[in-house]
Amino acid sequence: MAFRGHGRRHGLRVHLRGAAGTIHRMAGPLPGRGGGRCGDPVRPQAVKGVVPGATAAGANLGTLFRGYRDLLVSTRGRRTYAYVFLNSVFHSGVFTWLGLYFERRYGLGPVGVGLALLGYGIPGFLLGPIIGRVADQRGRGRLLPLGLFLGAVAAAALILDVPLLLAVVAVTVLSLGYDMTQPLFAGIVTALGGQRPGQAMGLNVCLLFTGFGLGSLLFGSTLRLEFGPVLAAFAAAELALAVVALLLFRSEVPPAEGGRP
Repeated sequence: MAFRGHGRRHGLRVHLRGAAGTIHRMAGPLPGRGGGRCGDPVRPQAVKGVVPGATAAGANLGTLFRGYRDLLVSTRGRRTYAYVFLNSVFHSGVFTWLGLYFERRYGLGPVGVGLALLGYGIPGFLLGPIIGRVADQRGRGRLLPLGLFLGAVAAAALILDVPLLLAVVAVTVLSLGYDMTQPLFAGIVTALGGQRPGQAMGLNVCLLFTGFGLGSLLFGSTLRLEFGPVLAAFAAAELALAVVALLLFRSEVPPAEGGRP
C-alpha cells in the first residue's frame, strides 16, 4: 500500500478498532465446511492457509520463529517494536492510576472521575484523520518525537497543584500524545510485515499489551512514594524517548509519490 493517504484513511480507524480487529484478522474464520462452523472437521489445506508451512498436526514452529526473526533483524524493526513496548509502559502506567489520582488530589467520586477522564478519548476521535494526513505529508519521523514529548509534558503537568480543569486538559494532551505515536508505530509495523502482515501486527499487539500490564504494575508498585515522584520519573523517561526518537526515526519520511513506506 502506498504511503501517501495511508494515515489519512487509517488514523480514525486504528483508534476505534484497536487490537480486537487485529486479532480477528490474524485468526480468520475457523477452518471447516463452508467457511468454518464451530465443530466442523479441520482440513489440512485450510490450516496451511492460516500459517505458512503448517500441517494438520499444527503450525511449523520453525517457520513461525523465523518470521519473528525476520521482523527483528532490521534496525527499523527493532527500534519500532522497542518503542511500541516502552511507550505502552508509560501510557498505561499513567492512565491506569488516574482514577486514584483524581480521587486523592481533587476528592472526586466515581462519577467525577469518569467525567474527568472523558477527555482521554477526544483527540483520537476528532483528530485521528488529521494526524494521519499530517503523517502522510510530513512523515512519521516528525510526529513521533512530538507525540512522545506531549505525553511527557502532560504527565509532568499532573505533578503541579493546578485547578481541576487544567488537570483534565492535561489528560486530554496525554491522550493526544498516545494518538500521535502508537497508530504511527502500527503503520511502520504494517510496512515491516511484507508478506506476513498478520504476524507483524501480532507481535505489535503482544508487546503493546505486555507493556500495558507492566506499566500499570510498575506505576502502582511505586505509589508509596506518592504521585509526584512517580509521575516525574515516568515523564522523564518519556522525555528521554522523545529526544532519542529525533535521531532514530528521522528516516521515517514520505517517499516519492507512489512509493512505499
